[in-house]
Amino acid sequence: MQLFCSHVKPDKPLFKHLREVVQYSKGYGDGALAAVHEIIGYAHDFGKYTTFFQDHLYGRKDWGELSHHGYLSALFGVYVWRKLGNDDDLVIALSIFSAILSHHGDLKPFSNREYLPDSFRRIQEREPVGSKMKTLEQQRRNMLQHVSIILEDYAQIGWASIVKEFLTQEDSLPETACFLRDKADEFQIDGDETAYFVHQVLYSALIAADKISAARLMPINVRQLSLEQLSQQKEALLKRNLVGKLDEMRNQIFNQVQAQIPIVWQKGKFFSITSPTGTGKTFTGFFAAKRLQKLLGGSYKIIYALPFTSIIDQNYQAIVNLHKAEPDFLKNESLYLLKHHHLSNTEYKNEAEDYRQDDAELLIENWDSGIVVTTFVQLLQSLIGQRNRMLKKYHVLTKSILLLDEVQAIPLEWYKLVNCVFQRMTEMYDCRILLMTATKPIFFDETVELLDNSEVYFAQMNRTCLRIELDERTVEEFCDFFITIWEPEKSCLIVANTINQSVEIYQQLQKQLENTHLYYLSTNIIPLQRRKVLEEVESVLKKQEKIILIATQVVEAGVDVDFDMVVRDLAPIDSIIQCAGRCNRHGDREGGDVYVVRIVREWEGKSFGTLVYGSSMIRAARAALEKAGTVIPEKEYGRLINIYYNKIKEIIANEQSDKVIEAMRTLDFSPEQGVGTFTLIDDQRDYVNLFVEWDETAQSLLVDLEKSLSLSDAKEKRNRMKDIGRQMQRYMISLPQTLAMRHEKKVIGYETLYVLGQGDIERYYDPITGIKRQDNFDMQCY
Repeated sequence: MQLFCSHVKPDKPLFKHLREVVQYSKGYGDGALAAVHEIIGYAHDFGKYTTFFQDHLYGRKDWGELSHHGYLSALFGVYVWRKLGNDDDLVIALSIFSAILSHHGDLKPFSNREYLPDSFRRIQEREPVGSKMKTLEQQRRNMLQHVSIILEDYAQIGWASIVKEFLTQEDSLPETACFLRDKADEFQIDGDETAYFVHQVLYSALIAADKISAARLMPINVRQLSLEQLSQQKEALLKRNLVGKLDEMRNQIFNQVQAQIPIVWQKGKFFSITSPTGTGKTFTGFFAAKRLQKLLGGSYKIIYALPFTSIIDQNYQAIVNLHKAEPDFLKNESLYLLKHHHLSNTEYKNEAEDYRQDDAELLIENWDSGIVVTTFVQLLQSLIGQRNRMLKKYHVLTKSILLLDEVQAIPLEWYKLVNCVFQRMTEMYDCRILLMTATKPIFFDETVELLDNSEVYFAQMNRTCLRIELDERTVEEFCDFFITIWEPEKSCLIVANTINQSVEIYQQLQKQLENTHLYYLSTNIIPLQRRKVLEEVESVLKKQEKIILIATQVVEAGVDVDFDMVVRDLAPIDSIIQCAGRCNRHGDREGGDVYVVRIVREWEGKSFGTLVYGSSMIRAARAALEKAGTVIPEKEYGRLINIYYNKIKEIIANEQSDKVIEAMRTLDFSPEQGVGTFTLIDDQRDYVNLFVEWDETAQSLLVDLEKSLSLSDAKEKRNRMKDIGRQMQRYMISLPQTLAMRHEKKVIGYETLYVLGQGDIERYYDPITGIKRQDNFDMQCY
């Protein structure tokens, strides 16, 4: 008897794979949808029972479309669903079809004419779906040649008669497609706001289970330390630290939040901690999540999301330090805690298994851990999107505690969408949302505040004072003004809005302050240099050396630097407040001055801030500052923030959010106009990566990348290229293609890479300020 396999090397019997996917997906997914998970699991690879696929699998012959299995399997899944008496549920029928159809790639716009006919009555041969039906008919007839084997497998679950009927009735395939067209048309008219969330959990559970089974892994049993264990370690860590001026306030805030949670935890599912910058939100928020987890029964995962990769490491390390006292954590770190973003390594620590790189990467991308520290991009584009790689962890977000640090960093145009998605996740999957910020946007106002007298703490703050100087100044005029306000015995941070602006300020001050130690930081220098600059700046500041750092927005959030004074070019108020948090951070000096200035481009008189944030946002910020006064002490920052958010509430546009919400309601997964249009990263299609051969390591990475292309083992080649690619990120800068084109263009495999060779470094790359740009070019920097 012929053995039908799902995967080879070694062979894996097809029905064994189907059974595993059912088992794993039911564990991953929604218990209320267990019957649906089962149908999807047993149907998703049904099309692999053709000899066409088996020949392809074993490399005997390439049959082209005849060896494809997704479309046939998707129609079979819907056929089974109907046979089990479920015709009326539009959402489930369409979700079964879509999930199976797309389980080997990104979500397809499944209801278009490529997969469903123009009419729900019949399929025309000239239609795209008509051509596909010819292929499906050949596959059906092929399966009939060995139908007894298929029936024997499916008899194990009582589906033999359904399978026989599906394969022997000539109209089963076109009739199912026409049924789906009828339902899809009906759904497009009526829509359903819950449909998207049902669809995503079915799809996510399927693809996660499918990949785990295909990799011959077992689902991970994650581990957690108790609130009590972590609290003991926190106390031990704090005893080792020097006591600072703000420590008493940090302890008060921490203790108040911990005491408040048992009182209010059942009053809602949205919570917030609104406290001044520098008052210990990392520990306060994390332990708030742990206490919520305990009150909820302990099974909820904690997903801790931050806006930037640059600030993840220190928060992750703080949580690592809380766990280190537990011996089992040192051996099985990844079962307790993971860090995941596009630059994180792919090591999965579990003493029971020595995972290969691709297996470790799969477990990390599945968020198989008790606690995950990640970025807003990873979190929100998993909640809202159509990409396979992101959505395979969607199911993890159900019954989880989502902890968002610096929530104001979410772009304003997406607030309505994010709020809508969070609301649905709390209603349907019992999630809890915990927002942490010093400047909570009014768009997230329906929360249970865990620090209900936060204004008391803001009122006590006297670390900084905003000094508003909004007269128009060119860069040269600003530098002259700066020299009049700067005192040489003070360290200073200057934050510009664009790269060219920051470079120009650095060069101008370098001429005017020859004996002063200046530093420069922006994404115009390679990440390897940025890390070194930050480490050196942090070191010299701790020694109380008086330096000037000229930077862009890269220092605004989570960077642990402490200057005597700060100067910020006009920007949104939350951005200004974040910058103020880099001044007199610990409150151990007399109040620090934070100057807000308005620098304009000399040739057109436009504020540099409008290039980054748009003119409306800058006008709102300026109006709020002018209304609040010329000198604004820290205790009044809350009033300033309220003025600002009331201003922008009048101008914020919801069109983008509304468009995606409508796409979710109608299950439109088109990347051009549907759910796929959501992104937290600005559309920079004309931007490319430039690799800078800064040192010998960079040169060797390019050589290694080209060598890896000659590896014969496809999996080893892929893993090696991914590993080299991550290391190369330390030397990458994002540039407009028009600017990158002046550098060498290399084609490596299927990828095109622009390279600034070592021989051209001196010509095109300044060792301090990075890429030399055109005088009239500006770009935003994050």
